[in-house]
Amino acid sequence: MVAPKLRVGIIGIGWYALSQHVPNLRATGRAEVVAISRRNAEALAAAKDALAVENAYTDWRALLERSELDAVVVSTAHHAHAEPTLAALERGLHVLVEKPMALSSRDAWAMTEAAQRADRVLMVGYTMRCEGLWRTAKRLLDEGAIGRIRQLSLTYCDDYRWMWESDRIPPGMQKALKSSGMPDAFLGDGRLEGNWRRNPHEMGGGQFVDAGAHMVDLALWLAGAPAGSVVAMTERAGLPVDCFVTAQARLLNGAMVSLNVAAGVAGASPRFLTAIGDRGVLGAEWDWRQREVWLERDGRRETVESRVPDTTPAAAFVAAVMDGAENPAPAEDGAHAVAFSEAAYRSDEERRIVDLAVPGMSGAAHRPAVASPA
Repeated sequence: MVAPKLRVGIIGIGWYALSQHVPNLRATGRAEVVAISRRNAEALAAAKDALAVENAYTDWRALLERSELDAVVVSTAHHAHAEPTLAALERGLHVLVEKPMALSSRDAWAMTEAAQRADRVLMVGYTMRCEGLWRTAKRLLDEGAIGRIRQLSLTYCDDYRWMWESDRIPPGMQKALKSSGMPDAFLGDGRLEGNWRRNPHEMGGGQFVDAGAHMVDLALWLAGAPAGSVVAMTERAGLPVDCFVTAQARLLNGAMVSLNVAAGVAGASPRFLTAIGDRGVLGAEWDWRQREVWLERDGRRETVESRVPDTTPAAAFVAAVMDGAENPAPAEDGAHAVAFSEAAYRSDEERRIVDLAVPGMSGAAHRPAVASPA
């Protein structure tokens, strides 16, 4: 007897969901995309044809009401993650939600608690947690390869000034998107007018809450605890949103974390990580093309090789739902990452150290108040 497939709806069928989530779901052989939604009718029609999906809706509420589903992927603009996630969980559906899971810790914790009440998988789309090399690094740190972690620093550089200073998507990026099978209706003539990433309300800030969300999560995950206090400074460098962010934190396990997210570095995209322990150092350097992780102990440096295979958020989500496998990016971790970013913006705005809530305490009064990004 053939086992039934997981019936999945995609809420927010943008370029990432179309080029990554859908093919990765299908590649498992155990999931089928049965419905999609997107506000833009023309782009929705193009996605419907490209994916050969029968059910397509301009309103995600109609997708939930009219489709026979087991799970949804929420891949909307940042500000629109919480509402459809909560609605899906209330219907008893499993959810894979893109990062950041919300723009406020209040929403993030509400989503986490809704998943617990519904007894459903709620996973955040942190791709780095699904990569074998990072999972190996996490395992080494948890095994005490460098002793107790005392400090962790992470620097992320990229060039996103064009998002605000140009009227169009750079030609090289347009070419890469089209070569990935992106329908022309998704790109049109490449104009950025109306792109949600240029709307501070929908984006939630600058790259610190977009690509930088991966860095916040990576730092907290590897260091092994959420933040207890955060202090940060931001610089817009002439943009409407933060372009450079420096954040320092003391985690609840005593480790100290330093994050530098620089989104205005022309022509460069290096990333560096150093975790310092009592008995050694774990370091990493990576960009879009390659990555290297190493250990330095007893005066010797050794390259870390992956112990586990790579997977994808979509494949890990299917395994968590259908097999009861580990959820590599659980909602609680996503909520702590949101709280970190929220506290960093508040710290910059109020020019003070911000203390976060103690995990496990129930009730909104014990959690940080909502703060709007600078």
